[in-house]
Amino acid sequence: MASVKKRRYHSPLRTDQAQASRAAVLRAAHDLFVEQGYGGTTIDQIAERAGVSKPTVFTAVGNKATLLKVVRDVAMAGDDQPRTVTARDDVAAIAAAGDLDRATVLAARHVARVNAGYHELHEVIRGASGTDPAVAELWETAEAERHVGAGHLLARLHARPTLPPSRAQDLLWLLMAPDSYHRLVVRRGWSRPAYERWLAAEIRALFD
Repeated sequence: MASVKKRRYHSPLRTDQAQASRAAVLRAAHDLFVEQGYGGTTIDQIAERAGVSKPTVFTAVGNKATLLKVVRDVAMAGDDQPRTVTARDDVAAIAAAGDLDRATVLAARHVARVNAGYHELHEVIRGASGTDPAVAELWETAEAERHVGAGHLLARLHARPTLPPSRAQDLLWLLMAPDSYHRLVVRRGWSRPAYERWLAAEIRALFD
C-alpha cells in the first residue's frame, strides 16, 4: 500500500500573529534599550511592554543579545526585511546618479537616514560594550561593517578619490559614524538638512 504524504499545514492567521508579535517585541526592545540602557533592560520588561509572554520573546526573536543585534539591524535598515542596507533603493540611486555632485548629495542623504534611525541605539551599544562581552563583539562587528559599507559607498560614487583608496575609505568610515550625527544634530542642535549639507561637502572633498 502506497504511503500517503502528509500536507504541511500553513495558517496565514498564525503567520500574521507571529509577525505582529515579533514587531511588538522589537519595538519594545528598542524603546527600552534607548530609555534604560542595555544592562538596565530585562526580558521580562520587554515582554510586558510588548504585551506578550516571556517565552514569546525568545520564540519571536531570541535572547537579549540577539534582540540587541536584530533591533540594531532594523534601526539601520528602517524595517525588518531581509535585505542589507546597501541593497536598498536609496543606495542604488547613488550609483545611478550619473554625476559626482548629485551622487555625493544622495550619499549624504542615505547616511543621514541611517544615522537618524540608529544613532540612539549606537550610543546604547557603545555604552554597554565595555561591560558585556556579547555587546563588545557586536560593537566591533558594527565598526567593521561600517568600514566595509564605506568601501561599497565609494564604489557607487563612480569616481576616483584624490587620496589612496584605503585612506579615502577610512575617512568615509569616519564621516559615516553615527557619533557625528549624534553630536551635531542632537547635542549641538544642527538641523538634519544642515548635517546632510556638511556631510555631502566632506564626501565631495575626498575627490578634490
